[in-house]
Amino acid sequence: MFPVKKYKKNVAKIYECPNSGDKFALIAINGNMKDKLLEKFQGTFNLQGNHVVTGGKASDLFIPSLLAGGSGALGISAATSGTLFMATANPATLMAIGNGVGSAVMGTGGIIAQAPFIPVAGALMPVVAPLLAFQALSAIMIIQQFNSLNERLMAVEKSINRVLQRNEATLIGEIFSTISRLRNLENEATITGRFTNDMMIRLALIENKVNPIFERYKYLYNAQNYDEKMTSEDLRYGQTDAYMAIVLSILDLRIDILRIKLSIQENPEFLKYLIESLSQKIEHDKLLWSDIENSPIKVEQVADSLKDAVSKMNTWQRHMPSWLGGKRDKRKELEQQEEDLSHLNSYSNTQDLHNAARDAMAFGELLSEKINPATLVYWEDKLGKHSYYTDDVMIK
Repeated sequence: MFPVKKYKKNVAKIYECPNSGDKFALIAINGNMKDKLLEKFQGTFNLQGNHVVTGGKASDLFIPSLLAGGSGALGISAATSGTLFMATANPATLMAIGNGVGSAVMGTGGIIAQAPFIPVAGALMPVVAPLLAFQALSAIMIIQQFNSLNERLMAVEKSINRVLQRNEATLIGEIFSTISRLRNLENEATITGRFTNDMMIRLALIENKVNPIFERYKYLYNAQNYDEKMTSEDLRYGQTDAYMAIVLSILDLRIDILRIKLSIQENPEFLKYLIESLSQKIEHDKLLWSDIENSPIKVEQVADSLKDAVSKMNTWQRHMPSWLGGKRDKRKELEQQEEDLSHLNSYSNTQDLHNAARDAMAFGELLSEKINPATLVYWEDKLGKHSYYTDDVMIK
């Protein structure tokens, strides 16, 4: 641990969100610790043309919005120049050290250094945070949680290969093309850490392609009636619609995540709306995924109902034709309908659909938790303002 006296310019302040009561910490870093961190960022820039490995470009409004309201408490009146700031969404990890707090500053290779952060003028008493910065940290947690689930999403998308049908070939091709273009855009945003004008245009085009197709399949799936009029053809189309609705709902969410990343960079005032919209969309999609996951049970209930209708026929009705007052033809029709539905609804035929819906549900639950840490960093130098969200360095 570095001597406390050497780092008295490192100060911490705790902020509280006025709506939820959640807290985050703003750390002002100076001295040798600042030099080490800036050296790390500069080294990354020299290697790859960007200051951070993970994360991306953030608006330069977030931390200055905090400083404007709390500069007196932080003792940094006018000048942000020469000071490195880190906003972390996990202030509970700040350890008490004497009259201050201390933590390890972590990098991808482990602890970069240890440093205490000394509060001044009651800086550790919670104060209301400007919503702009708090929404940024909330958005970053959502993004990081989403990124950690990408492998699960890829597995769900692959299930679409099992439902290729000639009459859907055009839309299937468009969806495969969209998946490829969206993945390229996600990779470019991850590698460069920012959105160019060209990337913004491509995102808008992808969004315009996915949303109408998603709404089509969601409508077709929801329009399916599970009753005794259901035929094997209805079930085949319903299963196709269900697969497509799952895949497209996830594509739609991936687009929303890119929209949030873009808003962090370009339009932070819109973050609150985007986060709320994403939360509502996830809840609606979870209802859709849950319904799809339970759809085999509904089909089984229809099949049981058909079997029960046959069992209630007496011997005369079961074996005599209609012109003799029997229901032989109807009985054969019901038995064939029940057999077809039971076959198409068998475990081997519905397992992939069930797994896709279950994985999508698990993804929605995990994304809602927003458990990953979030860090904003900001500094000014002779080259201008630098603002990023990243987990390259975190306060632990």
